[in-house]
Amino acid sequence: MDRNYDELPEEIWELILHRLSGDHDIHHQQFESLSSVSKRLLSLTDRLRRRFTVVDQTYIIHGTISRFIYRFKNLKTLDLSKLKNCYVETAIREIARSSVALNLESVDVSNHNSVPIEGLKELGLSNRRIKVLRCANVDKLRDVDLIDIARYFPDLEELDVSYPRNKFEIDALRLCCGLRNLVKINISMNPLLTDRSLVNLSSKCLRLQEIIMLKCIMITMKGVRFMLHNSPNLRSVSMCLISNIHGTDSLFVDVTSGRCLSELHFSDSDISDEFLDSIVKARVPLKSVCFSDSGSYSIDGLLRFLHAYHSLKFLDLTKSYQLCDSSIVDLSRYLRDLVSIKLNSCHKLTHTSLFALIINCPFLEHVEMEHASLGKEEDLNTIINVLNNVHTKSSSMKSLNLGWNSHLTDECLLKITSICPNLTQLDVSSCSGITRSVGEVLKSCPKIEHLSIQDCGGVKNIGLNMLPLRLKKLNMARSGVNDEGLVGIAVRCNDLVKIDLEGCQHVTTSAVKFMVKNCEKLREVNLMGCPNLHVYIVDWMVHTRPSLRKLVPPSYAVTSESQRQLILRHGCQVCDK
Repeated sequence: MDRNYDELPEEIWELILHRLSGDHDIHHQQFESLSSVSKRLLSLTDRLRRRFTVVDQTYIIHGTISRFIYRFKNLKTLDLSKLKNCYVETAIREIARSSVALNLESVDVSNHNSVPIEGLKELGLSNRRIKVLRCANVDKLRDVDLIDIARYFPDLEELDVSYPRNKFEIDALRLCCGLRNLVKINISMNPLLTDRSLVNLSSKCLRLQEIIMLKCIMITMKGVRFMLHNSPNLRSVSMCLISNIHGTDSLFVDVTSGRCLSELHFSDSDISDEFLDSIVKARVPLKSVCFSDSGSYSIDGLLRFLHAYHSLKFLDLTKSYQLCDSSIVDLSRYLRDLVSIKLNSCHKLTHTSLFALIINCPFLEHVEMEHASLGKEEDLNTIINVLNNVHTKSSSMKSLNLGWNSHLTDECLLKITSICPNLTQLDVSSCSGITRSVGEVLKSCPKIEHLSIQDCGGVKNIGLNMLPLRLKKLNMARSGVNDEGLVGIAVRCNDLVKIDLEGCQHVTTSAVKFMVKNCEKLREVNLMGCPNLHVYIVDWMVHTRPSLRKLVPPSYAVTSESQRQLILRHGCQVCDK
């Protein structure tokens, strides 16, 4: 029976497109080719787009964003953080004067010289229901700007004023009086803020659930304790360099403090066993814990803590120098529900620790073990006990970041990946012992989409057989890849979107051209520092592969400014990084 798919209701097409995207947020690049099939599909994908990142090229080419505002009528998020200062006010005013303003929920104006306050005022008058405003890494962020933000966006639920380059002192009482619906705030790297700010946040923002206050050196344990006791809805606290955190003092005044607290993240803070015991005693319902670079506690103290919190989902023990393989073997037995763990710069840990985690944590999906000693043998008895169970495979493991492990060998990497068949991301950057194993790894882990072998000078290819791969992002910067290896990539990786070949000394023009012809979805290519490429390669690539959106040429001098402007009109940005 013949079916006319053109007659399908648009609601059905929307469901199909959502299913194709793999999530609920439609990414424009995923549907760029699909939207060119018909005007109907173009209209559908435009309507489903929720996020719009405005870049300089938009104004250089079009002089306005009005045409995009007309197309993307259901935008929820506007990102202006990558736009030059001279365009920011104009962009906000264009949005404010359009119907799109009524739907916006999130605006990002980070990374600028100052807050575009006049444009934000106009936007606030158009839409008082904006929920998220990000003003991070701004040069001149003044008290008066914050007062205006509170006045024109009274229903803000999330505010980011972190890392201002010109330090300021927030009069928290004035700021928070107008933000009674605030749920999340990031005030990191504001060294003039004091405990008074936390007192006022607790008093005025009764819905507050999350606060991030990294490197606020004037805030003390007294202020944090007040906030935990007087903010009944607080779920997540992230802090570092908090004074007086050591000793027997507790974060919690009594059993009513921190009743909803599920995430507690410390970094660069002197945490003692007594402090860990006080958290256990308070019985707060933690699911996510970070003690990064905060290692004054003992292994026994950490064991007691994890025994009490055996339902943790996330654990960060970065720079816990006292950890060794035997301690990880012991700790892993208390972490049956763990989903993600970071053990970066734990120099004593070998692959034995990684195997123990994989074996003992059945739900583990993400592991970071950069700057460890993977591949270096430690205590023989511990290794034997763990290796007896290495035949166990992990169906849940999705991501391994194992960069900067100088002892990691091909044999060790193959053992690790052989028990993680569902990996989608693997990073072995700067692992000098990796040479010939990458092809076998991709064979045993066929679902890998993101692979980084940056600074692996012994890797010449990713396997030369003809079986297709799912790779979408490949970082081979300063690797040993040669023409044969690059041709193999082009043949096997039809879904490749981004490739970094910076500093690859052995690739030539013919191999790069072959790759560009065969990889039809290619959007980003980095060729900086590739000495064996002809100067005309940039123009040729842009005209041959219309999907290209960003290209870093072999040398900045390869193209003139006028050439770059012309290429930009083809939709591709030529830049030096």
